[in-house]
Amino acid sequence: MVVLISLTTLIGYSQNLGSIRVELEQLELGSIELRNHVMPTIRDYGFKSPQMDSLNHAIMKFDSIALHKVQFIIDQYGWLGKSEVGVEANRALFLTIQHAQDHLVREKYFPLLKASAEAGESDLTAMATMQDRILVEQGEKQLYGTQSRMVNGQQELYPVEDPDELNKRRKKVGLGKMEY
Repeated sequence: MVVLISLTTLIGYSQNLGSIRVELEQLELGSIELRNHVMPTIRDYGFKSPQMDSLNHAIMKFDSIALHKVQFIIDQYGWLGKSEVGVEANRALFLTIQHAQDHLVREKYFPLLKASAEAGESDLTAMATMQDRILVEQGEKQLYGTQSRMVNGQQELYPVEDPDELNKRRKKVGLGKMEY
């Protein structure tokens, strides 16, 4: 009897993971599709154009809906790794949390991403990117050099902790070398 209940629970869990995987993959595709319009819109209409405002509004609305879904999934199942939902669905968890408007969301879920990445179930580059964003938002220097901003029309890297060791840290998480 116990074996039957356990088997039924396992099958139900697997079916849930299958539908979660599909939903997360759709979120990732939707996010990418919207964001693929950013540079062409800036190029064609300018950064401060009504078209860009409209696109930003659409992205924010999409991100808000996606965040609600992803938070529910993570709160129910934890940070689902690559072996559970696949690479794309796992990446969708990262992208959705990374794009959250509220920095507290990243701070809440970062430890789960970090544990997943350290276990080989999420990308170390995703972990490094989110960690850098959190540090920059807290007014601290980033570790991996993944965060930049536009200043006078030029990309400018936010300050980096111990720049002499930057490329060693980047290599450990699968990021390429960079000049700083």
